[in-house]
Amino acid sequence: MDGEHKQSNGLYDRLSRYDADEGVVIAYGSMYGNTEQMAEAIAAELSAQGIKNIVMHNVSKSHPSYIIADIFRYKGLIIGSPTYSNQIYPEIESLLSKILVRELKGRYLGYFGSFTWAGAAVKRLAEFAEKSKFELVGDPVEMKQAMTELNYVQSENLARAMSDRLKKDR
Repeated sequence: MDGEHKQSNGLYDRLSRYDADEGVVIAYGSMYGNTEQMAEAIAAELSAQGIKNIVMHNVSKSHPSYIIADIFRYKGLIIGSPTYSNQIYPEIESLLSKILVRELKGRYLGYFGSFTWAGAAVKRLAEFAEKSKFELVGDPVEMKQAMTELNYVQSENLARAMSDRLKKDR
């Protein structure tokens, strides 16, 4: 068997076992920049904790196929969504549906959300967490309107919890 064929068989074997590398995908939607700010705070703390593979996807700009490919590649997933008309952000809703269809296993999940009037995003993300086969890591973070000092601390705590969980697998 030639080297290229062995390599492709190895990749198929890893994918069929849902094997993944240490790293985190942060997929988020943001309408006014507040949810994006939380995503950036989480990414910064993951980096400070020594996590090297951190991929951020703004779901309004990244094609879902790229996001899904990264979710297959890395063990950690942190999803963030603003509340949109008392629902989850439409592009996040679509992504969650695509994730569930693939029945991924052996992944770690954290989530966060924001709202102005009435919070619904975190509640909807909790429903996704129950349906998925992901291990929930850390406490969800919910922000009203704009980032506060408390939200920064909560975001950092979520990142630390994900980092700690990933490091247990080393």
